[in-house]
Amino acid sequence: MPRFSAERARDVLRSTLGLLQIVESEPLDTILQQGLDDAVRLTDSRIGYLHFVNADQATIRLYTWSTHTRSICTAVEATHYPIAQAGIWVDCVHRREPVIHNDYATATGRKGLPEGHVALQRDLGVPVFEDGAIVAVLGVGNKERPYDAYDVELTQLLAGTMWSIAQRKRVHEHLREQVAARTAELEQRNRELEQALEDVRTLSGVVPICSYCKQIRDDRGYWNQLEAYLSRHTDARFSHGICPACARREFPDLPLEGPGA
Repeated sequence: MPRFSAERARDVLRSTLGLLQIVESEPLDTILQQGLDDAVRLTDSRIGYLHFVNADQATIRLYTWSTHTRSICTAVEATHYPIAQAGIWVDCVHRREPVIHNDYATATGRKGLPEGHVALQRDLGVPVFEDGAIVAVLGVGNKERPYDAYDVELTQLLAGTMWSIAQRKRVHEHLREQVAARTAELEQRNRELEQALEDVRTLSGVVPICSYCKQIRDDRGYWNQLEAYLSRHTDARFSHGICPACARREFPDLPLEGPGA
């Protein structure tokens, strides 16, 4: 089993601590980009990539290239495609273990590279597992010297750390969204309760009403018809009619029938 030098072990530790320090403050894209760039740097590679494997275990999705790779690769590639159609860089998915190609040009099963793609001399791909399923592939490439077991161990360590941090970040963001939604819901309910209490306070206090015309004075000093005032301050709605006493006064010649007539 390979062992890190003391200096390289410190580099790996600094990388891990650096990622943990930005979990709360940076978006997931930034965290994974930094982790991938660290994997390229710590393995003395020149290119790197991170793919997510979909739940069907049959399709794969490009998440990001390393920063340096994006600066030198001009190929336009599909971001989603079947694993069966991918090149030998997904051998680690087929074999469910890290795979090294130290001589890509003569490797069996290679399918070539699209126009504008950076030339590939060698690569190392490691699968990331969760509950027995492959969830991601982290790869590095074009190290000047051949990749070895040391590089495998280091890349596996970084890939596992990145995935754990990504899961922690997703859980944190999900909880934050739930808290924000719940807070907004409670604030809306509080506003509704405050309005209801205000309505109750308005009608439960002393309401100035004219002894003759029965108009009500509001808090701005305006006089309002009784029904207009109540409609604004309650959910009550009015249906207008005429009582027997008013009917006899206003329409003395009209014969009245029914209770109170």
